[in-house]
Amino acid sequence: MNNVGAAAGGIGAVALGLVLLFYQVGRWRGGDPTPKIHFVAGVALAALLFLGGGILGVAGGAAAAFGDGIGTYALHGATGVATGKAGPQGPVTGGEKVGVGGAIAGLCLLGFYVGLFKSGRADLKEPVLRGAAVGVLLGASAGLIGMALGLLRTSGNNVGDILMHAI
Repeated sequence: MNNVGAAAGGIGAVALGLVLLFYQVGRWRGGDPTPKIHFVAGVALAALLFLGGGILGVAGGAAAAFGDGIGTYALHGATGVATGKAGPQGPVTGGEKVGVGGAIAGLCLLGFYVGLFKSGRADLKEPVLRGAAVGVLLGASAGLIGMALGLLRTSGNNVGDILMHAI
């Protein structure tokens, strides 16, 4: 993808995210009785599950570690030389470690909302889905909202780590 396409996609995502956000604010101003927390929970779901610290981050980190392992094996097989690394080396990426806690916290929140939807609160589905769409569209782009969702992802990782170690 070239720079123009990336910029157009980013601007389009921000524009669509802002349209959805203002639509939701308009519904609240118009008297929508749905509590605002469900929209915010949708944004949190997007940050925890779909953005870099969640399931996609875990998959990306695992793919990077897998690729590193295959590359090391291929180099050793082709040259017969052990590929020792000079000095202490950390993992290729921290995504597989960092994203697990956020993904677990996101899956817990997703389970909570699936339970609410199945128990007869289908009216909450629209604000949660709208919040998730706004979270993905605005969180994937740079700026203050992306930074705020990064903080949300980090706190979700901490909550997920607490859940992992408490159970």
